[in-house]
Amino acid sequence: MTAQQQPSQSYVHGAFEQLIYVITSTEQADAANFRFRYIADLLVGGVLVSRVRIYPNTAGAGVFRVDKLIQDWMSITKADMGTSVNEINDKTIHKLGANNTSEIWCKNNGENFRKVEMNFRQEFSTSATEDPVIDPVNNLTGLYISCIMSAGLYRPTTWDEGIPDFLSNENWIASYIPTSYTKQVFSDRKTDTNFTSTTAPSVKVVHQDVTAYEVRTLGLGMDGAAPQSSVAVSAWIGLYNTSDTLISSGFITAASGGGTAPGSVTTDGARLQYIGVGPWNLTIQQLLPDFDTEFLAGNVSYYEVFFMQDGTTVPANGTTGSMASLCYRYSVVGSDCMYGNTNYNFVTLAFQNSFGCWDYQTFSLLHQRKTGSINRKTFEQVAGNWDTADANQDFNFRGDQGGTRIAQVSATQEMTANTDLFNQDEVDLLESLFISPNVFLIGSRGESVTPIVITDTSFMRKKNVNTRSPFLYQIKFKYAKERPTTKGGTYRRYS
Repeated sequence: MTAQQQPSQSYVHGAFEQLIYVITSTEQADAANFRFRYIADLLVGGVLVSRVRIYPNTAGAGVFRVDKLIQDWMSITKADMGTSVNEINDKTIHKLGANNTSEIWCKNNGENFRKVEMNFRQEFSTSATEDPVIDPVNNLTGLYISCIMSAGLYRPTTWDEGIPDFLSNENWIASYIPTSYTKQVFSDRKTDTNFTSTTAPSVKVVHQDVTAYEVRTLGLGMDGAAPQSSVAVSAWIGLYNTSDTLISSGFITAASGGGTAPGSVTTDGARLQYIGVGPWNLTIQQLLPDFDTEFLAGNVSYYEVFFMQDGTTVPANGTTGSMASLCYRYSVVGSDCMYGNTNYNFVTLAFQNSFGCWDYQTFSLLHQRKTGSINRKTFEQVAGNWDTADANQDFNFRGDQGGTRIAQVSATQEMTANTDLFNQDEVDLLESLFISPNVFLIGSRGESVTPIVITDTSFMRKKNVNTRSPFLYQIKFKYAKERPTTKGGTYRRYS
């Protein structure tokens, strides 16, 4: 057997790419072999989980599309994997650093990033009447695929431009593996030319505004072996005041902060890891114990996060060779920062991005909450005390009984949220939000995580022809769960 075409084992692939194998066999053309079929086996963690049989095509080859098989064994990470089993429902991943103050890193759930094995076999019979038997000799084994929860579209500028580019660039994910100061991590947020890193001015910046009590995470590839070859050993975090003075800083290594160092990664759970980087994550964690004082005192104007190849080299222009990523900068703002109006309260959404990790967007202008569609289940009630009438009690019509009655009421809650002034890079991130299959409303400090459904059915991308004219956007969504209501019922009797 020969694999004429297969996904490259040298690259990381999106589980939602079209992953094709073309298999040929000399036994297929042998007229003495009847009822010939190709077999594809999917192994996850060394265990056979799926087997598919197909007949050869007209050219005698077996063509397998295996991404559909792999997708059933992939999922996003919603809980902090550093917690015990009985806590996993309460310890959301968004609260890294608060779930356990000595662990701000965490592994994924083991399904966010998979290294699966494809084996191929063949079966045939020696007569037209016998049942086919699997050939014990001729097979292909050890064909591994590294997969992430992604559609696999390389995006040089926007996702739609990525389709033709992906066809000629199978190694699209290389730009998102932390191996140098030019690399990003698994986020759809783009670099922002309006900001310059204070720590290392020559390094590009990915920027976002956050409030003091918000949570944030970043997901990044951490397998030191190929095809990732990650070198991200630690995260360096520096806090700055309004005068651009560094007021506190420090390293948090993956190995000592709840994660696993790249050189020690052996499982799927460690191949992709998360770190809490929001203001509240950094306030609560105790690996850098003076951070809480600076955040709670309101001294932090912004902070910068770099992933580093060691836990000692401070990021700077002269040390870019020790960096594993570009700069992630977070500006700490208040609800009244833009218009001086404290009635403008924030709404924060966390959503599954194109890598199967988490991105966040805060809607900082006034939002409106309302009761949406109301559904009533009714029944026709017989008038009078029919259920209590007997020899001692006559039947009587009563005004509170009879006719159409309500058995149950269900109602949805809807919300309209408005953005602040967005530049083009932030507009592109909104598109990722609109097409995300998993979106959650995140409460202050990450104390609540509520599933929602975006109700807008279209998204209009606006081209900014004037860099001094940002955009305002509005988004509408409803809560995934219905609003609790009381239940109606049938009247029984007067006491």
